[in-house]
Amino acid sequence: MINKTLVVNGQPTQIIVDSEQNLAKVLREQLGLLGTKIGCGNGQCGSCSVLMDGKVVRSCVTKMRRVPDGAEILTIEGIGKPDSLHPLQKAFIKHGASQCGYCIPGFIVSAKGLLDDNLNPEREEVRSWFQRHRNVCRCNGYKPAVDAVIDAARVMRKEAAPESLGFQMLENNSIWNTKYPRPSALAKVTGTCDYGADLGLKLPQNTLQLALVQATVSHAKILSIDTSEAEKMPGVYRILTHKDVKGNNRIFGFVLYPWSKNDGYDRPILCDEKIFQFGDALAIVCADTNENARAAAAKVKVEYEELPAYMNALAAAAEDAQEIHPGVPNIYFTQYMHKGMDVDAVLDKAPYVVEDNFYVQRQPHLTIEPDVGFSYLDEGGVVVVQSKSITVFAHHAMICDGLGLPPEKLRIIQNPTGSTFGYKLSPTLEAFCAVATMATGRPAYLEYDYYQHITYTGKRSPVFMRAKVGADKDGKLLALKQDFYMDHGAYSEFGDLLTIKILRSTAAGYHIPNIYGVGRAVFTNHAFGSAFRGYGSPQAEFASEVLMDELCEKMNMDRWEFRYKNVYRPGSTAPTGEELDVHPLPELLEMMKPKYEEALERARQESTAEKKRGVGITIGVYNVGRDTADGGGIRYRA
Repeated sequence: MINKTLVVNGQPTQIIVDSEQNLAKVLREQLGLLGTKIGCGNGQCGSCSVLMDGKVVRSCVTKMRRVPDGAEILTIEGIGKPDSLHPLQKAFIKHGASQCGYCIPGFIVSAKGLLDDNLNPEREEVRSWFQRHRNVCRCNGYKPAVDAVIDAARVMRKEAAPESLGFQMLENNSIWNTKYPRPSALAKVTGTCDYGADLGLKLPQNTLQLALVQATVSHAKILSIDTSEAEKMPGVYRILTHKDVKGNNRIFGFVLYPWSKNDGYDRPILCDEKIFQFGDALAIVCADTNENARAAAAKVKVEYEELPAYMNALAAAAEDAQEIHPGVPNIYFTQYMHKGMDVDAVLDKAPYVVEDNFYVQRQPHLTIEPDVGFSYLDEGGVVVVQSKSITVFAHHAMICDGLGLPPEKLRIIQNPTGSTFGYKLSPTLEAFCAVATMATGRPAYLEYDYYQHITYTGKRSPVFMRAKVGADKDGKLLALKQDFYMDHGAYSEFGDLLTIKILRSTAAGYHIPNIYGVGRAVFTNHAFGSAFRGYGSPQAEFASEVLMDELCEKMNMDRWEFRYKNVYRPGSTAPTGEELDVHPLPELLEMMKPKYEEALERARQESTAEKKRGVGITIGVYNVGRDTADGGGIRYRA
């Protein structure tokens, strides 16, 4: 331990700290300054940015032994408070820079460091500063943040009135056509919005800190789980395995279509007989501190018999592949789509035909806030779970049976959320927290580090697709044929729906009178698939848009002209056959044309023998609703 005197937000502060502890944790856990957020924990995302002696530092990788005695530390709390905002905070609200908001304190602190050094930066200098200091935002792009810094600097230089940073508050109970800010923006720009880890520091003293014992192989039969040595480790209260789960120990994956060959109960809460993917949870260590829980988890001994690991859909779909979930084929859901005439016959006669193979890879969501949650018993004996869940009622239905709880004995509450981009459509740690509270009667807290967040939450599902498209001599589309295998990873939840989304998103936006498609959802031993922005359309449209460009090249036809000729118009029908009642695409393309032509000319002028410039153009359409016809609705209660 070392004794440090720091000047934190202008106040001299004496603290006793572990020299190897990082500054972010000291600020948060010892000084209660929760505006400094910890995201990646590796100095790559900038959410933990503070100023130390006027310089931007990433506090999650700044060890206390490197912090000079007497150092001046400025956090978001020292820049401005809800009742006395700094111009930067006002500008971030005005420009809507704060969406999920988790990264925003780090951005504002970093911007303060820039303006302290240069009060008249150019836009490119602001962008370069954020890049150099690794301030990462996954929600809004960087334009609103850059706009905010430029506007705040004008006010600070006294070239603009402070009132120019004002934002319109709610008037006449309406936000339509106003600049009313996001209601949570004030808390987010001041660092006073409490996300899951912030709320975790405010839990009662008897809260158990949880750590998972996780599989280090992708497919295996479990022979034994030995917790005896781990139970003797310091601070351990209890270690839980599948034997401590009261219900059927399965998360229900919502089989939405009855022709699916599985029942949806394929994901264990805690693995009992098999390991299905790397990272699968085998046991939960309940201890007094996170450090003690993780140290004990490393001492749990798991004996297993390793099985063949099928790491892509084609390998798992092979005839000689073992069933990953015994009794259920690895191809557990197949969907066909047929519109119009015999597609093969049409394509055989089409003047222009292109065909190609495509692979769209697995993608992590990379939210800045890692997964975090906690649980407790309320006064009525109800198990309450608070997490990043974005579908609390669905998660409630998905874990009740596994926990062995009647519905009225489980409540799920969404914490302020540092974005999810869809992965929290699937439950992650909710059931683990509930199991711990049910087994011990005590509050329980679980936070994934970023390695766990990447390896053990849902991902965008990869697709192997072969597709073929044909057009007539004038460039009008005639037919489309597609065949794909979708790698949904170890667990099936929503895999049937995703298969249908991919089918109907391929070449969506274009009127194609004849379509035949087949899609298959496949179990593999890779990370399980979950929702991700676009949910099926990125996989589908990458393939079909490349095909459209290949067709244009074969016909020697301009890509804009081709798309304008073929997009939906009155009388067009979607891939599933229904007519649409709105047709914005022709007008959007007309609006785009001057910009497209300007970009083409600029690309021609800037191209050299060594460096070629190009212009891309694409159509993107996504259906709202579960499967067939698009639809939307709203329920309003005064």
